[in-house]
Amino acid sequence: MLYANIHTDSLNFHHAADRRKTDQYALHCHNFYEVYYFIAGDVSYLVEGKRYVPEPHSLLLIAPHVFHGVKIESDIPYERISLHFVPGFLPPENQSALLSPFHPDDGPAGIYYKDDGNRVMFTFFKQLMDARHADAAIRDLALRVRLEALLSQILIHSYALKGTSDASSSGPSVPRIIAYVNDHITESVSLDDLSAAFYISKHHLNKIFRRATGTTIGNYIIHKRVVMAQNLMLQGHTASSAAAAVGFHDYSSFFRAYKKVLGCAPSAKRHPMLLH
Repeated sequence: MLYANIHTDSLNFHHAADRRKTDQYALHCHNFYEVYYFIAGDVSYLVEGKRYVPEPHSLLLIAPHVFHGVKIESDIPYERISLHFVPGFLPPENQSALLSPFHPDDGPAGIYYKDDGNRVMFTFFKQLMDARHADAAIRDLALRVRLEALLSQILIHSYALKGTSDASSSGPSVPRIIAYVNDHITESVSLDDLSAAFYISKHHLNKIFRRATGTTIGNYIIHKRVVMAQNLMLQGHTASSAAAAVGFHDYSSFFRAYKKVLGCAPSAKRHPMLLH
């Protein structure tokens, strides 16, 4: 059931509800920013190995290249608003400040915001939703201004709540492992390397990583590299040079990975907002 939908090359807005229970997390990563506004349902989100069970009218912020997914835990109607946008849609002089809540110093712990009881954030989403009725000549301007207003409100919340976010984690080792993998994402990172770096057996390493993130280390690395390559291609790099730059040693393996992750060949001329 779809309540509202806005789709442009720079911004996607969906207010929807459904009852489709899922057995696992639909994990992915991509090049744009996301704001999830949870309204009702029985779901959990997994973001870079940290699990969130959102309360009604809470916010979750997802930055580009962050591995994440949602699992619908029951047939209770799952209602949410999802907002996707590219940073270039914002004025250059405001990007750094408005996007800073997506990159908190305390990592995944700082991207979740509970509602304080007044549900003020829904007003900003409603204003964005109403922009779909604006005349085509001013629709982009209306969307941009209202997006800035929403992100400004989130920025205010981030300053007010700094240092109060939940510091729990999926385990003492997993956040360090994820950080290590991200720091070496374009290099040859093997299970042997990780096992030696963290003094953990390969079996235990695989087990705790999958339990925390919902996927294998190999799949995590492939998804990250594909999205990084996609970003380089959008900047003008050839597919082969982008593949080499992010750590693929041969084009055929890159081609297969790209098609599996994004659903199309690297040569397909599709805007990144259309790939998900």
